[in-house]
Amino acid sequence: MIRATLLSFALASGLISAQAPGFPPPCSPGQHGPEGMRRPGPLAMFKALGLTQDQEKAVKAVLDRHKAAGKARETAAAEKEDALRDAVEDPAVPETRLHTLHLAAAEARLQSLMEHRAVVQEINALLTPDQLAKARRIREGLQRERDAHRAVAAELDDEQAPPPPPCAPGQ
Repeated sequence: MIRATLLSFALASGLISAQAPGFPPPCSPGQHGPEGMRRPGPLAMFKALGLTQDQEKAVKAVLDRHKAAGKARETAAAEKEDALRDAVEDPAVPETRLHTLHLAAAEARLQSLMEHRAVVQEINALLTPDQLAKARRIREGLQRERDAHRAVAAELDDEQAPPPPPCAPGQ
């Protein structure tokens, strides 16, 4: 679970990239980056930032402290979003109910994001200025990758965009 939380932190904060040098692109269903490559794990991100052992311990402590609350808030947000989607499909549900469900889903998603933000801020406080600068450069590179992916998807009319290539056997 810590690995998943680290990955979530790394991806959302833009600290890792599918094109990070020195990291092989193993494949895993559902975790494809550009061109079907799996993004390096969060531990690779921390190695790229050059965390000390003390920093690694402190980061793990932050993640452990927030793990239960983050999971609970993410689950609550997903459940409320599912309820909204179900209600939208039901023509018998009045628009006022949809509005109420939407507000509840939005609030739950915001609470989940705020929990994530707290984790990111605590971890950023543990980083040196050089590490923060490197994280910013990585985040900017990841944003460029997302922008390029969106441009290609838009050009292909999104519906015609091919899925990522399947993983090779044994990966």
